[in-house]
Amino acid sequence: MKKKKVAFLINSLGLGGAERVVSILLNALKDHEGFSFELILLEDEHFYSVPKEIKTTVLSNLTWSDSALKRTLYIPLLAYRLKKYIKDQEIDFVLSFIYRSDFVNVLASFLAHHRYALSNRVNASTTYADGSLSSKINNFLIKTLYPKAPLIINVSHGLKHDLSKHYHIPMEKQTVIYNPYEIKKIEKLALEPLDFKTDKAKTIVVASRLDPIKNIHIILDAVARVKEDVKLVIIGEGSQSDALKRQAKELGLAKNVTFTGLQDNPYKYMNNASIYISASSSEGFPNALVEAMICQCAVISTDCPSGPREILAPKSGYTFAIDEGVEYAPFGLLTAVGDRDALVEAITFYLQNPKEKEAYAQKGYQRAQTFDITAVTQSYLNTIKKELSACVA
Repeated sequence: MKKKKVAFLINSLGLGGAERVVSILLNALKDHEGFSFELILLEDEHFYSVPKEIKTTVLSNLTWSDSALKRTLYIPLLAYRLKKYIKDQEIDFVLSFIYRSDFVNVLASFLAHHRYALSNRVNASTTYADGSLSSKINNFLIKTLYPKAPLIINVSHGLKHDLSKHYHIPMEKQTVIYNPYEIKKIEKLALEPLDFKTDKAKTIVVASRLDPIKNIHIILDAVARVKEDVKLVIIGEGSQSDALKRQAKELGLAKNVTFTGLQDNPYKYMNNASIYISASSSEGFPNALVEAMICQCAVISTDCPSGPREILAPKSGYTFAIDEGVEYAPFGLLTAVGDRDALVEAITFYLQNPKEKEAYAQKGYQRAQTFDITAVTQSYLNTIKKELSACVA
């Protein structure tokens, strides 16, 4: 029987959560008996790798350094190129990741009439709420193009609710598949040694883009207010990198904070810390939070839309969120978005209650097992098979 051709479409393989998921999935799917998987990029940028067996095609000469406006204006041309590629290569199914690729996928379907689905990974209503031109364009395109798609795969139930409430996407056109994690690989990498010594019990780690939406400045403020002497390790780079380093010095934390920059292996840092913090205003499904749980950190996360509540308090309802203080959830601590006092309380609780901290670390580790790559990969395969069968029917 001839294998069905399935293409994953994404902006690039630059640094990012969706990019990492695509890399992980393609590695797991490369030898599948019934499908032939390949990768289509809008831009030729690589931070993550894919197996040599995976055919990779790039649709443009665009780079991340090109302006957002330019990359947006290229969407119709990229849709035409995608349509041509689908026809020439007889692609049976295209699954796209990240909004710009989703827009290209939908527009191409008007010409190629191919079977496809979109992978929604961002809480759009909060991410694009600032009123900027870029946000207005993205909101318009989501409202215009997303309803055309036959299926939208969300990485959390919170995202599904967001699309339904704010963009009027019918629930029956949506499903949820959580992100996959290579747990055994993460645990192995976590054992690699650090190039500096830490007191694990007093070390806090953060792994994030250093951008405004991640609120790293609030973490620095909270650490400065914690009475105990702690070490803070911040992994990542971004637009606020220099400003955060200045803030650390101004707060008198220069000796307590280590900025590592980008790291191929963040897990060894997590493994040498006992607390992980995420202070984001918005998420889709926060990869680093689950990875820290795999590394047996006790975790603290803002109760932002979407994902953290589903991970740490899965039975509490996807639309509920606290507006102040700390929630001592089943698998970690949730704090209100932007609440510095709550973050100080959560950090202090862990530091002053080592037995409870260890209990949370163990419960979080068990919770993380439910996101193992095997089950998630099978969910993607089942969804693709279902969509192709519906097309034949």
